[in-house]
Amino acid sequence: MKRLAGLLVALVFLLPACGTPAGGDVWSDAVIRKAKARGKLRVALEPGFRPFEYLENGKLVGFDIDLATMIAGELGVELEFIEVAWDGIMATLDSGKADLIISGMTATPLRALKVNYSEPYFHTDTITLLRKELASTITAVDQLDRADLKIAVKLGTTGEHAAKQRMPRATLIPLANEVDCATEVALGRADAFVFDRASILGHHAKHPDTTHVLDLRVSVEPYAIACPKGDVETVAWLNLVLHHLRRDGRLDALYTKYGLVDAGK
Repeated sequence: MKRLAGLLVALVFLLPACGTPAGGDVWSDAVIRKAKARGKLRVALEPGFRPFEYLENGKLVGFDIDLATMIAGELGVELEFIEVAWDGIMATLDSGKADLIISGMTATPLRALKVNYSEPYFHTDTITLLRKELASTITAVDQLDRADLKIAVKLGTTGEHAAKQRMPRATLIPLANEVDCATEVALGRADAFVFDRASILGHHAKHPDTTHVLDLRVSVEPYAIACPKGDVETVAWLNLVLHHLRRDGRLDALYTKYGLVDAGK
């Protein structure tokens, strides 16, 4: 019994050090506490990812905008959005300019080495936008793994990673934004574009005469909220808020509002 008591006492002293951000205490350094003290939650995102975050008449709208607004409401603070290009979004969090990333970001093992993630708030499939002429000959994902095909991918995304994994023989065309990727397919300069379902369906709707949707899963993507690495208190608080949003129906209402179906259900 004495040995057990001694272990418990040791754990009490050791636990605060586990996961503590460099140079501080895990509790006082939590960005959620700093946001509360500041009276403002700063959220980084990249606009242009329908229906999650995009500009409409000069105003930010979308699923993630509504979700961030709910989270700020639960914290009782104002909300500030920091618009940033995707290739700089992690640096914005790391530098302390933003408290959270809520931007349709897929939680991956590689990214989790740099940030902490909440539990997923949405799951999507990556699917493929095809050049219309290929609709009759390409009817399965593995048929895209051909050396004569050009696959457009948005640089630094999980769509790019999925294409590398599933279509290693194809030539990848990395581009800075998804509109350019879809345009390359619509103009016939690329044969396919691998990206998240909602976006692929939206791009096809804009180019119905020149594109075709291969509505078969390439990969499953869990979207989650990112906070600074080691910030366990913020992760716990975010997970609790997401739990309440699920239980009271507000998260399901957002799915309905934006015409989304959670692929994880």
